[in-house]
Amino acid sequence: MNRSVAHTGTLHVDATPEHAFQLFTAPGEKLWVDGWDPVVLRGGDGRSKGSVFVTDVGADTAYWVVVNYDVAALHARYARIAPGTRAGTVEVFARDDGAGATEVSVTYELTALTDAGNEQLADFDGDAFQRMLGDWERLIREANLEYPLPFAIAQTTSGAVSADR
Repeated sequence: MNRSVAHTGTLHVDATPEHAFQLFTAPGEKLWVDGWDPVVLRGGDGRSKGSVFVTDVGADTAYWVVVNYDVAALHARYARIAPGTRAGTVEVFARDDGAGATEVSVTYELTALTDAGNEQLADFDGDAFQRMLGDWERLIREANLEYPLPFAIAQTTSGAVSADR
């Protein structure tokens, strides 16, 4: 039987929600994740709905599809497929924490595709997920980022979102 996991947790980012949200995109994670260098196969810089990109972090190659990207709602949902191990979705919401920073909610829903995936997900319990989010919070803080980020989000008069680099 293939193992499935679903975990949701939060982390805090010392930035406005609009800026914090961008840290959880293909170009944004390059600013704080060592080895994160997505190759965008479709969709500009990988932020728009329908974009497809691939990452190789450690021994883990993953294919990503941007299922939803809503700047107004500060919400993104990604399909993530690591061939030979697991597949699922990653969802991110950013919201003002009421204290001048941002609370980012992250949800991972993953299903093993193979025995190797079952083993990986057996180790990815709730505690491991919370540790991961704690590591992310620390890495973002230690990155000493300056805002605005080196890419901008612009709302066009038609309401469409465009990315400027």
